[in-house]
Amino acid sequence: MATTGPLAASRAYLADTARAYSALFFLDSPIAGALLLAGTFAYPNIGLSGLVAAFAGLAMARLFRFPDARTTIIVLNSLLVGLSLGAFYRLGPHLVVLVLGGAVLAVLASTALADLFWRYERLPVLVIPFLLVAAITALVARQLSDLSPFVGYSEFTIAWLPYWANDFLSLLGATFFTIHPVAGAVVLAVIAWRSRYLALLAIVATLVGQGMFLLLEVNHQPLLITWAGFNMVLTAIAIGGIYTVPGLASFITAMLAAALTTLLLIACQNLLFVHGLPLIALPYISVTLLFLLALRTRLSVAPPRLATQPGMPEQNYERARLTRVRNGEIDSVPLLLPVFGQWQIYQGFDGEHTHKPPWHHALDFYMAEEEKSFSGDGTGLEDFYCFGLPVVSPAHGQVVRVRDHLADNPPGDVDVKNNWGNLVLLRLESGLHVLLAHLKQDSAKVKEGDWVEPGKPLAACGNSGRSPQPHLHLQVQRSAQLGSPTRPFHLCSLLRHREDGTSEYLVNTRPELGDCVEAAVVDPRLATPLHLPVGRQLTYRVEGPGLPDAGEVNLQVELTLLGQFRLMSDSGASAAFEENNGVLAFYDRQGPADRFLDIWLLANGLTPLSESAVSWQDAPAARLLPLTPSQRVMLRILYPLGRGLDSRYRRQFDTGQGVWHQRGYHELRLGAQAVKAETESLIDAEQGFHTISCRLGSKHWQAQLIELGLAGDEGVPGWKISPDTNENLLEGSS
Repeated sequence: MATTGPLAASRAYLADTARAYSALFFLDSPIAGALLLAGTFAYPNIGLSGLVAAFAGLAMARLFRFPDARTTIIVLNSLLVGLSLGAFYRLGPHLVVLVLGGAVLAVLASTALADLFWRYERLPVLVIPFLLVAAITALVARQLSDLSPFVGYSEFTIAWLPYWANDFLSLLGATFFTIHPVAGAVVLAVIAWRSRYLALLAIVATLVGQGMFLLLEVNHQPLLITWAGFNMVLTAIAIGGIYTVPGLASFITAMLAAALTTLLLIACQNLLFVHGLPLIALPYISVTLLFLLALRTRLSVAPPRLATQPGMPEQNYERARLTRVRNGEIDSVPLLLPVFGQWQIYQGFDGEHTHKPPWHHALDFYMAEEEKSFSGDGTGLEDFYCFGLPVVSPAHGQVVRVRDHLADNPPGDVDVKNNWGNLVLLRLESGLHVLLAHLKQDSAKVKEGDWVEPGKPLAACGNSGRSPQPHLHLQVQRSAQLGSPTRPFHLCSLLRHREDGTSEYLVNTRPELGDCVEAAVVDPRLATPLHLPVGRQLTYRVEGPGLPDAGEVNLQVELTLLGQFRLMSDSGASAAFEENNGVLAFYDRQGPADRFLDIWLLANGLTPLSESAVSWQDAPAARLLPLTPSQRVMLRILYPLGRGLDSRYRRQFDTGQGVWHQRGYHELRLGAQAVKAETESLIDAEQGFHTISCRLGSKHWQAQLIELGLAGDEGVPGWKISPDTNENLLEGSS
């Protein structure tokens, strides 16, 4: 049971305070923050002022119950106000008042601006509140004659380091107004500990900045060693590691941003030193926001790609890698098949007829038997197998345009004036649009403004517009304007039928010309027990090395403020998941080490909800494997940004036991070494993921569901059941 009371509250308070120190570098770690906090006390005057401001900011946030998701950015901006004041003035009664007042202002500014920036522009607020409050406090300080200037800085250097290394470390220390190489060494060590990629960005960005100063023949010493030289470092970290997917393109973009930050830094030096306004983070903020806005509004889907959910570069890379494996492309839009029955691809992406750039991402569907799309002589529309068949919504969205008054063309004729013919246009939550075209006249089942879900009838297949024979045209486009350039998409949970009468289940695919496809039906016997609503609780009895000695582990489903469903473990580790498009898919593993959750995700990380799914592939993160310490070190050395497993799954129904056996075979290549593991998940039609097991070499782990429940909420009673167990359930499994 978790500890409660004043002690637990104090620990949480200290952890939130420490986390704010790490947030300047987007690290989100109390331990990293505590180390950075210690580094600020290279000059106690600065460290103490910052700590007072951080405590005051957090107290203010707690008092007014501002959203927990914004606590870190609130405290960070308060902290920076305190550090900056402590860097200029000696600690005393007047400075304490100024620090407390600035911290309160920073809390209010952070809360208001963070809401505005995210609501209207989907942009991070960064340290803009600090910038504003620092200018205000600087003007106030000019009126306080009793404030004593802080003159405690020394020209201390680490003797065995060259001058440029001392300069670089002092620059990093200046991020917390602590111009001291030891403080900078702490900063660099903390960054490298959390992410070697961020450390690389910091080092190269500094070299870029120094090169710009030399190229422009600017006296760089006063800038690099004092208050503003770290701007290029923060810009490179934000652009290259946090808000984009790591790669060559994002790295080059980050260095370009660092160079532009240096130019802006040179331009602002008069403001910085002549007018006495502490606009020290202005270059970093300005360039970072400009780049994010520019990247977000691009028409191209080529790198550098913005991260779907900003995080550490390793997390961004892992999410992008898994998305690429599961979707084919990072930016590909998932859709369900918008028709029933078996349909063939009449024209695919980059088709030979009309699917040309910038409209080359499109699919045409029709029905055919024995290589013919019609019966009889094919002179009438009714002769065509697909004419008049229902067309359904392939996704959740809103109907923004409907046209169904155009007459259907006689077979062989086309209407070039009305290219798309009758159509339904849907707007997705992402802002993209799905076009279904060439529909039958007067067949629309929806009207503009309607909200639809997958499978909702929209209209019927027709032959209107530029269509010589009845077929359905499907594409994803950037805007609601007809003729808008298309975007990549893929179809989910399909059966691809072969000529020999067999079929293949595909989690996702982009059908090609001639493929015969059919939607895989979601089986309620799988979908119902595997449904994970908010508050779902799963308790397992566990056995195996590295698992809790208590022998029990609890998993619970929670909903984040950003609308993300996460499966949480007792340890605080978690993974996000979605129940969409015929699959239950887990991703984005976060939090501390948790062997049971990792094994659980290996066994169930991608689970199709169709009984037709007898085999599929996935590439979960290699770090989920129960590796030895030496293997983990080798993994980090060989693949610093992460690596995916070659995972193959097979599932069959055991009629005797009434359960599905879902077996996974996982392989990781570490140089010449091949690490192989096997997992098995027994899925019960009532209890869901009933029993989990994993084998790696001579090691064996096993977990069995002993309690299933739902957490109670206001007006909603909770419940728990203890399912019947069978200790021999895994006997005979491979």
